[in-house]
Amino acid sequence: MAQRIPFGLDRLPRTLQPDDPRLPGVTVGGARLRLNTEALPAEAMASAVGDHAARGAAMKQFLRGLCGDYAPQRQRFVDCYIDCMAAHLDAHRDVLALGLQRYDGLYAPEDWLWSALRPLPRAWLPAEGGLVPVDFAFWDGTQAIAIGLGGSPEKAGIVVCRVTSDVLAGHPLALLEVLPDSFRCFWRGQVLPVSPFRRPIPRGVVGDVAGGG
Repeated sequence: MAQRIPFGLDRLPRTLQPDDPRLPGVTVGGARLRLNTEALPAEAMASAVGDHAARGAAMKQFLRGLCGDYAPQRQRFVDCYIDCMAAHLDAHRDVLALGLQRYDGLYAPEDWLWSALRPLPRAWLPAEGGLVPVDFAFWDGTQAIAIGLGGSPEKAGIVVCRVTSDVLAGHPLALLEVLPDSFRCFWRGQVLPVSPFRRPIPRGVVGDVAGGG
């Protein structure tokens, strides 16, 4: 069953329902929410001209911008998470490169990074008594995974994965040790790498072209 997760908000407006499309949010269901599930906004892609490193930096900048003001721990988590997924990917580089050989250099192993689960900063999840805020939420296709940083309070009715400052300050792969198994080998089951740095096709354009209109 589809549900909408509001995110990027320190508080929810009293005059709007949580599923109001005017609030920043994402609709999730039976598929994992990945970095490439939706194309990034055009303004987020402006700094992504160049190589994979430039696109990785642009993704970090986009996600950090959703963390709120004066939120160094959340911003640090964004950097650590992207670096962790990249390091995990690099550990499987040889096998992934072998699987992409048939495409004659069209794809590189690092292109699979965009299949990693997408973090939703300042997300709101259902709990006892209504929606409650968490530092980050991920959607693994069946449930939300809440991330709590440092000394953030417990949330009634929500299982929170705790990430401490020493984990964020350590080797990138240290984060993988505290995350659930659904974060590992995130490229499995994907046919080909898909980039979030793409321009969305306006609704109706495909049908118009196919119909010759």
